[in-house]
Amino acid sequence: MTMDKYTQPFNPKLPQTSEGVKNKNSLECYLPIRTKGNEFDWNAVIGLVLRGLLRKKIEKYSYEEFTQGCQSAFKEKLGEEGFWEVLREMYFDNKDIFSVSPELLLFRAQKGEYTAGDTRVASLFTNLLQNMRVENFDAKLNFIEREMLATLRSKMKDDSSVQASEQPYLPYLSKAFRDDLKFLASRPKYLLSEIESFLSFYGFTYTAQLSLALTDWRSGEAPAAKPLYFIMDHERASNERTHIKNHGYKLFAESAKRLYPMLTMVELLQPGDKNSAKVPLWMISKGIQESSSEHLKQDLENFAKAFRTQRKLDISLEESDSALDWLGNIMKLAIAQFSVGERFNINKKYVSEVEKYLASHFIQNRRRGGLVLVLNQDYIILLTNLVVGEKDKLRFHELIAEFKLRGIFVDRQTEQELIKFYERIGNVERMSDSGDAVYVRKTI
Repeated sequence: MTMDKYTQPFNPKLPQTSEGVKNKNSLECYLPIRTKGNEFDWNAVIGLVLRGLLRKKIEKYSYEEFTQGCQSAFKEKLGEEGFWEVLREMYFDNKDIFSVSPELLLFRAQKGEYTAGDTRVASLFTNLLQNMRVENFDAKLNFIEREMLATLRSKMKDDSSVQASEQPYLPYLSKAFRDDLKFLASRPKYLLSEIESFLSFYGFTYTAQLSLALTDWRSGEAPAAKPLYFIMDHERASNERTHIKNHGYKLFAESAKRLYPMLTMVELLQPGDKNSAKVPLWMISKGIQESSSEHLKQDLENFAKAFRTQRKLDISLEESDSALDWLGNIMKLAIAQFSVGERFNINKKYVSEVEKYLASHFIQNRRRGGLVLVLNQDYIILLTNLVVGEKDKLRFHELIAEFKLRGIFVDRQTEQELIKFYERIGNVERMSDSGDAVYVRKTI
């Protein structure tokens, strides 16, 4: 179900008494992080994402059987036993075959090769993909590698089990993710070398932008990218740089405190049954505004009061005849329950887990400058290549606009550092001395 086909009226089965309100909060939507058990393996995550992208799986066919299958194929065609020994050492002994084509990474998405944590992290990217599909990867392979891939493909089965289960919370970022992955998929070798960095980048920028967008629900419109400022990892972060100081790590850390409280409430407010795609809070708001239900305002009010009683919250609610205002009261309660006692500590731990597992590559401690958000040179080159995409080059200001669509904002000082960096690696073209007409090219 795509977002533009969403026609479901807002009609959740909300408990109307304090006895009906569950004592525990659970989070099953929009973020893979839980309060514990968040370890995951990028190899398994990548395998699962590619399985969803290709709609293919390798089942009941082990790596050892694949090796034997390739040996048989070459024995028939080449006949020389000694030649196979060379191939086995080159491709199979250390699994170097995995660098031939992304399709080989489906071995890492076999049953027993991944954990529940891997599945949750992979689902973040599967939901960003919104069921986009790639038929296969057109890698430029030699005769030997083509034969190996043909052996594998003969054992692949169709698979539609890895599907999007959520409407996109951030449609603009979901679109950028799909466009960028399409570009990578057209260059399989580059995809193989960069897929972990690519997913790591989107895992963080999605989390950061989601945390900033959570309060932006009242209009019922899809959120736009919110300013969040990064610097290059070699730059100094002086206190005079107000964007870096106030709208960088500090802003992310503050907004991340809303993730668990608000998303657990979004979970409770879901309008459909268990098999329906989950919907974001802004879409719930839209459903309320378009609803013709006479009981909706009363149901939301009853739920808000029941929730307040069950959680023993000493907080005043705004009396109103508007169902939307009562949704506001409910979200106020969602935050309030985590401001005291044990739930306060649970949320603190949750934010710490988010930083540890999704944000650590993008946070640096600058001592006197405090914690800042950074992009290292590898991420900048990857992001630049993705943004320039199929074009020959892009004006620098267009490049910066595309960075923003991916959640990356930079101040003037970092813009100058970026241009210097591009000049050092030789992928910048100045059309005038003024610096206004600066073009940036891909590095691949």
